[in-house]
Amino acid sequence: MGKRVVLHVGLMKSGTTYLQSLMEANHQRLLDQGVLFPTPWAVQTRGVSEFLELPLQRFPGAWEKLRSRILEHEGDTVVISMEYLGPAKVEVIRRLREELPGCDVHAVITVRDLGRGIPAMWQETIKNRRSWGWSEYLEGIAAKGAKQPPAGAQFWRQQGFGRAVTRWAEALGKENVTVVTIPQPGAPQTVLWDRFREVAGITEDEFAPPSRSNTSLGLHSTLLMRLLNERTEDLTRDQYRHRYKALSKHTLGAHAREEAKLGFTVPGWLRRRTKNEVQLVRKSGVRVIGDLEELTPVDTPGVEPSDVDDAAVLDAAVHALDVILREGEDALRPQGKRTHDGGTHPWDPAAGEKTGSDEG
Repeated sequence: MGKRVVLHVGLMKSGTTYLQSLMEANHQRLLDQGVLFPTPWAVQTRGVSEFLELPLQRFPGAWEKLRSRILEHEGDTVVISMEYLGPAKVEVIRRLREELPGCDVHAVITVRDLGRGIPAMWQETIKNRRSWGWSEYLEGIAAKGAKQPPAGAQFWRQQGFGRAVTRWAEALGKENVTVVTIPQPGAPQTVLWDRFREVAGITEDEFAPPSRSNTSLGLHSTLLMRLLNERTEDLTRDQYRHRYKALSKHTLGAHAREEAKLGFTVPGWLRRRTKNEVQLVRKSGVRVIGDLEELTPVDTPGVEPSDVDDAAVLDAAVHALDVILREGEDALRPQGKRTHDGGTHPWDPAAGEKTGSDEG
């Protein structure tokens, strides 16, 4: 048997950032165990993006670089964690396996209950330039048939875990696919790591905590970003990413605890759909670590967007403006990349202007 390549393929909003950050922060400890987690994690994002030929993300040569690192690793295991792979079609998955000759390719699919997944995914779409309203989003997800609205089609492509498991099992064989369920609310986050370690063959160690997280927006900031997104049609992808998405992640995200949370009461149609998805997992015959009962959707306590008044959204906007004026470019940077220059700039804003002492 050849080198084992563990592909963590998502799904989105299922603890992926937590696992990726944890492994990136401890990549040397993993390497000491013979497990390669290619770093920086951006090399995985870029390599997978090029392999999948994603239209908005072009990184020439990135896949070949990542592929070479996988094939050249002298240890027993390589772990790749990239949720873009989750929705891949069967023929794409088979091509990926062919690109890794001599390797034992195994897929790990982490899954969270859709009661928590739907609110998280709506907020994620807003962070990625969409402007679907909450009601519109739910109607799209609930719709059936070939004419499913774009919001629903995108959601089920990314979150239809039963179909994802079926595709990966068909492409790799059921013995090479494992589903890891996300514990219900209240469980320690380390439970997910312990379950993932079991699949990946990582032994317990003193691992450093994750260095980053995928911060959720508060409801007020989500509604603010939705309004801003409606004004961004003229921006390029990079312009949006470096300004608007950075605003949501690094400025507004830090304010989430001060805002109301999005609430969601699980409707009957979602319970029925979840049962169908779980049945597909059972039928596939793949290994499950955790319990499929943990995928029973649970209510998310919080507030309906329609109950949020304009003053709350305005407060989120004022907060963002205040932070940007105080911190300058730092407000749009991750914590680890901030210059802490107090929002000052290399030019003198007072040059050629009257100062307070000159007025009068």
